[in-house]
Amino acid sequence: MNGFGGIVPRRFGLPEAQPVTLPANPAVGPVETPTAAPRPEPVPAVPGPLPTRPEQNPPDQDDDRITMTQNGDRNIQAYKLYLHSDFVSRVEVQPTDPELRAAGEDRFVPSRNAKQWQAAQDACRKFGLVVLNASSGTGRRTQALRLLRGLGVRRIEDLVPEWSKVSVQPLPEDKDCGFVLDLSSLPEAPEHRFADDLAAHGRTLRSLGSYLVVLTTPDDWDGELADRTAVFTAWPESPDAKAFVKAELRAAGAEGRVAWLDNPALEEVWSGNPPARESQRLADLVREAADEKELVEKIGEFTNWPSAVDGLLKKGMAEGTAAVLAVRSIVWAGALLDGGQQSSVIHAGDLLLEVFGGKRTPLQVLSQATGSERLKTAEISVDGDRVRHDTSKSGLAMAILRSLWAEFPTELDRIREWTVKVVGERKIPEADARIAARTLCDLAVERRDRSILDALAGLSSNRRSLIVEIFTEAADNPELGRYVQGLLLQWASNSGTADHKIDMVIEICGGAWGRQRPLLALTRLGKVAGRKELGSAQVRQAFQQLATERPEEVRKALRQWLGDPKAWNDEKLRKQVLASFLAVIGSDQGTDLVLADVHDPETRELVVKAWRGLLELEGGESCGLFQLRRWQERFDLDEAERETVQALFAEVLKPSGLREIFDKVLTDENRNVHPFWRETLWRSHENVGPSEETGTP
Repeated sequence: MNGFGGIVPRRFGLPEAQPVTLPANPAVGPVETPTAAPRPEPVPAVPGPLPTRPEQNPPDQDDDRITMTQNGDRNIQAYKLYLHSDFVSRVEVQPTDPELRAAGEDRFVPSRNAKQWQAAQDACRKFGLVVLNASSGTGRRTQALRLLRGLGVRRIEDLVPEWSKVSVQPLPEDKDCGFVLDLSSLPEAPEHRFADDLAAHGRTLRSLGSYLVVLTTPDDWDGELADRTAVFTAWPESPDAKAFVKAELRAAGAEGRVAWLDNPALEEVWSGNPPARESQRLADLVREAADEKELVEKIGEFTNWPSAVDGLLKKGMAEGTAAVLAVRSIVWAGALLDGGQQSSVIHAGDLLLEVFGGKRTPLQVLSQATGSERLKTAEISVDGDRVRHDTSKSGLAMAILRSLWAEFPTELDRIREWTVKVVGERKIPEADARIAARTLCDLAVERRDRSILDALAGLSSNRRSLIVEIFTEAADNPELGRYVQGLLLQWASNSGTADHKIDMVIEICGGAWGRQRPLLALTRLGKVAGRKELGSAQVRQAFQQLATERPEEVRKALRQWLGDPKAWNDEKLRKQVLASFLAVIGSDQGTDLVLADVHDPETRELVVKAWRGLLELEGGESCGLFQLRRWQERFDLDEAERETVQALFAEVLKPSGLREIFDKVLTDENRNVHPFWRETLWRSHENVGPSEETGTP
């Protein structure tokens, strides 16, 4: 068990940075991000020589666009907000980017597979693009930046897509540019046609002196898609670990510590040749160690404490299979719930045995080792009601779980089933369930195991607030953020999405993540608004949160949606837009936001159109009437806004077909005409005769 897993997942708190132009002759290279969409006509894949696949070895054309800035995974990223269209934002690579710096002339360490690295460069020159198909953490992005920098492009950009399906259509076609598109961790695999479209796009880029590097993984890029793109695919590997660590130490000004790398304690590390991500972690560990002795002490943590984990899993072997399973179940449960209550760990251990078909009878439970004995044998210490694995071995609990995932690959479905069952088990307190959920999220990040998140999503009807909390954090995680964001978009777009997942989208987009990423959140909220019942309090509250915290983004989004001609010509889109409008005007914050702009003629026309559309929408009349009464009650005594609101409603009322609807708010239960509506009717030049006012001659 000589694994080298163990990145430290980052949750919230992404650094802000301003986009800057790549210098004319920088010493560093570009950045990575996602993209795609099909061309009108499929084009056959470009034939020609290129690497043979190693065996198991490794625009601005739409007028309804809104451009804004908001925090991205690595720096400030520009997003364009669409409700219905797929689009790709372009983020210029920043000289301060760590991977860009690692791609510099004086620091870059190429892939240890020199043949594949050369093949990647040849493919990009010949076809205008290359697919770098390698596992996460192998340094794909740094290699992409280095590759594009060597092609002498004028600028390098990351492409950040927002799409319902992967397609080439939104991809930019500028001159002398290098683009990086990360297609790892997509919620849905691209269609087979995408391979042909991608080849055609590469030819177009090459004619413009531009190039595209697509980043993906063997798990995401396989089958027919991999076969049809093999001609412009390379399978690079990580750089040599020791050479990489040396380069990083020198770049950090720690030349004096390079000699430490020859310490015998590191021989096992070099023989394992860990991937780039782990090599970077080791470089940081060497740089931060107080002295060489402290470095040696930390090697156990870096290598996942193989001897300690092996020792724990062998406990009870002399007593037979039942004893081994009883102890191992507690070892693994204690790792999943490290710091949790003793009773939770014991219960989680029993759940593991049940999932694997080892449920014990009451008699067996009483005759076998007690929970306390199992904890003691598993070397789990008890502190009050809390239990932990050996705290002197930092990271031991996570090392045990990494071992579980690595040593039993054929049983991962059952292992995930068990871990998620622990999170959802009502007999386990919420605080302990949160420990397990966060641990699983960390594992999902490390291993890019999307199945863990998919399984957790199924618990949203059980541990709703906890799962929303976990997905909110995961949506901004540098490793899994794109996948979770895509998952939310997929749920919002697909008509077959379960109701509890739609509710999750609303809560996440109306919560902390929505406040941090309002444009991405609004795109998803706009879609789900049409899925919920008109006037949904949940949708209204989500829009209210954003209208309060991010009013400018909501204002511009609403104006864009209402001004999109497609929204008025398609029944589904029309309902989405009008449901969103209803959700905005349903709160005081949203109402103020709309009224602030009605003095602008273009905006006023859109708002009037939206009110009319709402009142005429199937099922929308009752919601519209409710809002008419709410606005009347709010502004009847508001001298500053009363006339503005009456003038607005007078324009809404002008089509004679709406008079019948207005008659329903005109009088109270005693058939008395409310002065507010009388004045509104006068403004609209409608007659209010006595019989209409009172119902009597």
